[in-house]
Amino acid sequence: MAAYTLQDLTAALVAEFPDLRVTLDDSAGLLPMEMGAFAQFTQAAKGRGDLGTYERCLKLAERFFARADAALAAAFRGSYLEHLEFEGSRGPEAWRLVPPRLQAVWNQLAAENRRLMALPQTRGRETPRRETHPRRPRRGGRRR
Repeated sequence: MAAYTLQDLTAALVAEFPDLRVTLDDSAGLLPMEMGAFAQFTQAAKGRGDLGTYERCLKLAERFFARADAALAAAFRGSYLEHLEFEGSRGPEAWRLVPPRLQAVWNQLAAENRRLMALPQTRGRETPRRETHPRRPRRGGRRR
């Protein structure tokens, strides 16, 4: 079996969710934009309480993620799964609808994001600049 590509996903999205056609057409075939549109569509379904559509989105995502080519799999991670939220009153119910494979990937992404957020943040140069000239003595003070 051949791996799924962006073109395969786009065709399936338009067939399953005709309302997405205009948004996908506007994305000019750019993978992150199309995947982002799908993520927004999925989140909007959850937000309005349309958990039937939300579940259909997730089932389609799981089917395509399971056989995605490398670019499509990376887009599912970075432009789809990472943007699904499970906070709020519908969060727990929405989480239960996420297929186990996608839950595992979402958990990996969340753990990686937590790890990255815990790293010390530096600005500018990563190592302090070493002084190459001696310090000037303070006025009225002792020389060091």
